[in-house]
This record gives sequence, C-alpha cells and structure tokens, in this order.
Amino acid sequence: MKVIVQSKLLLFGQWITRVQTNHPLYQIIQRSLTLLFPFVLIGSLSQLIQLTLFNRHSFIASIFHFSTWLTKHNYMQVPFNSLTSLTLGIVAAIAAFATARYTAKYYGRDEQLASITGLVAYLLLALRYTPNGELTFNANLLGMGALFFGLLVGYLVGLVFRWLGKAQQVANPNNGSIVGHSLDSLVPISLVVVTAILVGLLLNWLEISILPDQVILKLQNLKANQTSLIFSLGIGVLVTILTFFGLTSMPTLEQFGRDGFAATANLNYAFLHHTPWHVPYPFTLGTLYGPFGAIGGTGGTLALVIAIFLFSRQRDQHLIGRWSLMPVLFNFNSAVLTGLPVLGNGLYIIPFLLVPLVNMGIAALAIALNLMPAVVYNVPLGTPGLLQAFIGTNGNWMALVISLLNVFVGVLIYKPFIQLANRLQEGVDQDV
Repeated sequence: MKVIVQSKLLLFGQWITRVQTNHPLYQIIQRSLTLLFPFVLIGSLSQLIQLTLFNRHSFIASIFHFSTWLTKHNYMQVPFNSLTSLTLGIVAAIAAFATARYTAKYYGRDEQLASITGLVAYLLLALRYTPNGELTFNANLLGMGALFFGLLVGYLVGLVFRWLGKAQQVANPNNGSIVGHSLDSLVPISLVVVTAILVGLLLNWLEISILPDQVILKLQNLKANQTSLIFSLGIGVLVTILTFFGLTSMPTLEQFGRDGFAATANLNYAFLHHTPWHVPYPFTLGTLYGPFGAIGGTGGTLALVIAIFLFSRQRDQHLIGRWSLMPVLFNFNSAVLTGLPVLGNGLYIIPFLLVPLVNMGIAALAIALNLMPAVVYNVPLGTPGLLQAFIGTNGNWMALVISLLNVFVGVLIYKPFIQLANRLQEGVDQDV
C-alpha cells in the first residue's frame, strides 16, 4: 500500500512539475517571488521585533514588564514601523515591478522600462484621492494580502509590452540610440499609465473594496453561521486557498473570531462561571482556526519548516527554513511562503490545505470529548503560535498537548511532499 501511495505521489509530482515547467507564467511568478524574498524576510523580521519587543501590550513585554520602559521610549518603535511599511507593507507593488520585468524579459522586450511601468501602474491603482488633495495609498492594496493583484498587474503590463513594444536591442550610448530606445516603448507606457489612472479613478469613485480580506471578515461576523463547526472548517479551507494564491495574509486571518457574537458570548460565559469549560459556542473560528489550524501561520507552516529540517536534502530549503524559523514561531510566515516558494506551487497545495483542516478537526474532537476547554480568552499580541491555545484556555495543559500533537501531525503530512520535492530536484540535477 505504501509503495502504491508513493508511486501515485511521484506521478502527481512529475505532472505538476511538467505543467509548471512548461508554462511561462509559473516561471515568471517563481522568479518574481524569489526576487521578493529578501524584502519579505527583512519586513517579517522587522515586524516580529516591532510587535513582540517594542509593543507594550505584547506577550514578551508583559512577561518581562517592559510596559513602563517602552512608554518612556516609544520612539524605538519608529524605525521598525518604517522598515516594515517600506518592505512588507509595499510587497504587492514590488511584485508588480518584478513580474512586469520578467514577463518583458521572457518575451524579449525592454525589461527595465516595463518594470518601472508596472510599479507606477500599480501605485496609480492603489492611489486614494482625498478632498484635501493629499497623496495617500490604500495600504490593503500594497501588502501581502494583495500579492496576487501585484503579480497580476505586473504580468498584464509585461504582456502590453510584448504586444506593443519593440524587441529589445543593445543601445549604443555613443550614437544617441538610448533616447530612441526609450521612445520605442512610449506607446505601451502611455497605454498602461492612462488605463491605470482610469481604473484607479473608477475604484475611488465607486469606493470598491475588492480584497478578499474584507469579504472573509464579513463572513466571520454572520451570527447564523459563525457558531457552526462546518462553517468554521469551510472558512478555514477558504482562507487557506486564498493565502495559497496570495489573496490574503496571516495578520488579517489572526482577527478571526476575536470579535462578534460567538466570541462575546463565550467570553461572558467564562467570566460569569469563572471557567472556559462548556461555553455555548465551542466550534468557532476563534476557538479552532487561529490556536490550532494556523500554528506557524496559514497552512500550519511551523510543521512545514520542521519537516524541511528533518527530511529535506536541498541546501536552499534549509537556508530559507533557518531564516524563516523565528518569524514562523510567532505566526509570521510570509518569508517561507515566498522563499520556497509555497505560493502558487502545486507541489505543496495538498498539505497546505490538509494540515489546517486536520488540525482543526483534532481540536474540535478534543473539545467534544471534554479533553480540553475551548479557547475563549484574548491572547496577547505577539504570542508564539504554540502557546496561543494554552494561554487562551487560561493555562490548560491538554490544550498545549493538542497544539504539539497538531504540529507533529502536520510534520507527518508535509513529510512525503518534502521527500517528493527532493526526488524531483535530484532528477532535475541529474538531467543537468
């Protein structure tokens, strides 16, 4: 049976690799994500420091009594806030730059002008017009939650250069051909800029919020559905799929279940009865997804990083895992998602979807069997993913055991896919 499963898995991996290798869009996106990785990593580390060390309400600051000290030295947050905003906070715009560049390069067009045009176009789309004329941007359209849109805009800009631009030629600076070379791309540049301005004006006029983040947060507030186990599992799968394609981000997902009818009712019950046991709504997004389904970030990526350390034979994966480990411990998984990459990589879609679903199911079963109470208490900002259930149940040890069990099960689920990646990479190396 094991041999049959491994054989089927190998066929699946070979098919995925063949499809991805032969499709230019995947190659362009993969190269773009590779270019993004250093900025995402720096932004993740900065965000980690900002939210765990220099926020006086954070888990670590509360334990070591940093609150008074940080109140007097709150200026120390400023450089990390700025660094996070200028790296992780504009990653979608950088993605538009990178994707436009690699698309134009793939089709033999001017990659430098295409990349700048892609960046300008995306900033025009994210621009928000205010009555006083100030230059402001929609932050939701610039960060990790809008990565898909950045990649899409960059790819479309690259295609415009493919269709309307001239083939790239080496310019001779001695005969003035540089100016003429730039003017060759004036038509695609003008078309892209005008289109971006018009679409941006339309978005401002209609005040449209098209980001899935807002849709998900609206769904979790539906009183009729947010208390259902099926609804919670379904939304967990939905947000994992959206994250896999760069359509949402973990900071948004961490808001799940913190507000709303069920969370308030559970908290009131716990305060009234002085216990988190037997709350009225034990199977909500707040009790299952964050504490158990997303340990290490969306897709249970702490288990992925551990599986890389244990089973991967690829040096690059180990390097990415080491750099990403600290942010992942605190549920900041953007670096590992872009570095491997996991985003859009069909090789990892099965475990990425399966781990959160299985972990939420294990937690729901433990609650149903009265092995542990539901997570009802608010968890301090910057709490490590492994400790969220423990703290959210007021120190229930079985909740911590279930969290550790979830990570162990997640490692087992990721294991065959890490080994499959090893075999496929070794086959590529042999062909080379």
